[in-house]
Amino acid sequence: MSNDTIIGTSGDDTITTGEGNDSVRGEAGNDFIDTSNYVDPGYDAQYWPYYLADPDPNDDKDTVFGGDGDDTIYTGDDADYISGGEGADYIDAGIDNDSVFGDGGNDFIIGWAGNDTIDGGTGDDTIYGDGTPDNPIPYEGTNSPGPDSEANNNKDLIHGGDGNDVIFGGDDSDTIYGDAGNDYLDGGLDGDYIYGGAGDDTIVGDGNNDYLYGEDGSDRFILDYSGYVANLTVDGGTGGTDFDTLDYSDFLKNGWVVSSMTQNPSGDGTGWSGQIVLYNASTGQYFNFNYNDIENFAPCFTPGTMIATPKGERPVEELRAGDKVITRDNGIQEIRWAGRRDLSSAELARKPALKPVLIRAGSLGGGLPETDLLVSPNHRMLVANARTALYCEEHEVLVAAKHLINGRDIVATDPDGVSYVHFMFDQHEVVLANGAWSESFQPGDQALMGLGKEQQAEIFQLFPELREARGRVAYPAARQTLKRHEAQLLLAG
Repeated sequence: MSNDTIIGTSGDDTITTGEGNDSVRGEAGNDFIDTSNYVDPGYDAQYWPYYLADPDPNDDKDTVFGGDGDDTIYTGDDADYISGGEGADYIDAGIDNDSVFGDGGNDFIIGWAGNDTIDGGTGDDTIYGDGTPDNPIPYEGTNSPGPDSEANNNKDLIHGGDGNDVIFGGDDSDTIYGDAGNDYLDGGLDGDYIYGGAGDDTIVGDGNNDYLYGEDGSDRFILDYSGYVANLTVDGGTGGTDFDTLDYSDFLKNGWVVSSMTQNPSGDGTGWSGQIVLYNASTGQYFNFNYNDIENFAPCFTPGTMIATPKGERPVEELRAGDKVITRDNGIQEIRWAGRRDLSSAELARKPALKPVLIRAGSLGGGLPETDLLVSPNHRMLVANARTALYCEEHEVLVAAKHLINGRDIVATDPDGVSYVHFMFDQHEVVLANGAWSESFQPGDQALMGLGKEQQAEIFQLFPELREARGRVAYPAARQTLKRHEAQLLLAG
């Protein structure tokens, strides 16, 4: 074993070294530098990235300067110091506690096992603190959700630097700074601290004691259900263009429901602060997360809305033609038709008028709806209060969700996608959805235009009279429907 010092040329060099604490300078050019010494005695011939406990952490501590150019650098085991220099570098630091600096250019950096310090520098960098999706580190023998048996062997400190970076912390409690740019930051397993910095960032936490700070810009926080249910804190921040979104839909798609939600105006007056408690009936678990200065919530998709039936509440997406539902006016009625329309984020961007409205639990009064309800903007809710008879000469009226928006507990949302589920009876009915009275599908001109051609054909086969305008007129609304100005008058004060 020897400790070598090697200086490359200004061209495209290939430099490899063996065991020892080597110092390598690639200088200019697109260099290939390998100081990794792939298989050491005592490794049982295992390739080093997968070896979590280095038998000798001092036999291959290298110092590598890539210099200018698009360099490829492998350093293997031990605590290495790596500087990529200018250019789009590929840096594979290997195991142990490495210090890695991407410097200029769009770098790709892998830290592997160990408590690494990584700074991407300027450029649009991709950084993995521990392994990659194609070659993940076996986290103490398991990649499945659950307690990490060794929570201190992969604690990384990562700075994205300037540029639009993609950073994955991986195993253990990492500290990640996105710095400037529109970054994607994913802490991975265990309790991470993530700071978005300037720019419109996407920040992902797994629900295991994470602290997520958006800082400047319009940030999106995604709570990724991984099996953990420890507490979590989200802070949107107030700097820059401040419109932060909290998305916990992955929990709701995995059987969780909103048990309670507290909400208070943030200090800057533009967002909301409070706590959301989720509950999983199948496991009996609760999950709490606190949030601060969040302007927008994207909690769920329409599937999951619970509809009252003679056999109890059922998810709306499970209902089919022939199923029976409890109605307000006509008792138990049979569904004649049910359909669904899925809208992607691109479609919602092209047609923002289709973005759903969130009606939060208790926002309609009397504790209703019992849990958050997400509906299409034109979907109508039953409203009955002392003012309806006074202003409308009707005790009960229907109001479109978009006319109920108040910026507090009934708000427009901006999800990545949404699914709208419809069901229809022989006549327009009022049904219970999440405990609140709401309408069934009414095949008016606008509603039919929102369906696909196949769904229109299904309805026309069941109700041929609806092909004609006079047939649609003969399928009236179950209640008087208020216009926008009428709804504003009714709900004022």
